[in-house]
Amino acid sequence: MTSCTIESSDNGKLDGFWHMEQVDTLATGGTQDLSDSLMFWCIDTKLIGVRGSGRSHNLGYYLRFTQTSDSVTVHSPHRNGWHQDHVDGGDTPLDDAKEIAPYGINNLREPFYKDRLTGSRMVLRSKTLRLHFRKF
Repeated sequence: MTSCTIESSDNGKLDGFWHMEQVDTLATGGTQDLSDSLMFWCIDTKLIGVRGSGRSHNLGYYLRFTQTSDSVTVHSPHRNGWHQDHVDGGDTPLDDAKEIAPYGINNLREPFYKDRLTGSRMVLRSKTLRLHFRKF
């Protein structure tokens, strides 16, 4: 007999498919409305998948994360391996955060404070940005 371990998530309200609707720049007070865009964070178990629409965002990325009761730290970003420039399917680690900056992630390891987390809304704050999400 053999058995397998089924992993389940204990992320609570953090798990889900989140639509990024607004980004605030903390230094200037500027706001960018993304409610008509298709920018998403998908959070499940130990990974965050980020993906958007349009040619510049069609690859998708994956990041590992850790969380505490009041924060989430994303790290170890990888480019999704299933895209036109990398046909072998292997995910590629990123060594520059520029590719994931459109998703509000400006560093390869970045902590976010949970300003708000309910069953339908999430607001995460880094040192430079405040990201507003609605659960889809």
